[in-house]
Amino acid sequence: MRTLPIAVAALAILAPLPALAQFPPPGVYFCTTSQGASFGTMDLFAAGDYQLLRDIGGAGTGQIASAGSSIRALSGPLADIRVKGVFSTDESGATRFLLDSDLGPIDCGPM
Repeated sequence: MRTLPIAVAALAILAPLPALAQFPPPGVYFCTTSQGASFGTMDLFAAGDYQLLRDIGGAGTGQIASAGSSIRALSGPLADIRVKGVFSTDESGATRFLLDSDLGPIDCGPM
């Protein structure tokens, strides 16, 4: 069969390519400071776009980048405070973000 050598060749070409970025699941996440005070809500859309609504006032939109389970704010209000961190999704599908920022640690989870 000629399809087997073609399939093997295709796999050999694709195998060295880097893995595609894994974005956290879209949703609305409630965020708190490390002291447990409310920080605001983050509405995360597909492909890393977000909208942040701060409890102390202010809102904005931006984009995050992800590599595996690590994220970094590229633009918008989260980039302004240099947010970076990790996210994890448990077996029930709930996602949590543990972030570092110029304002200190921020924890975001499902609403």
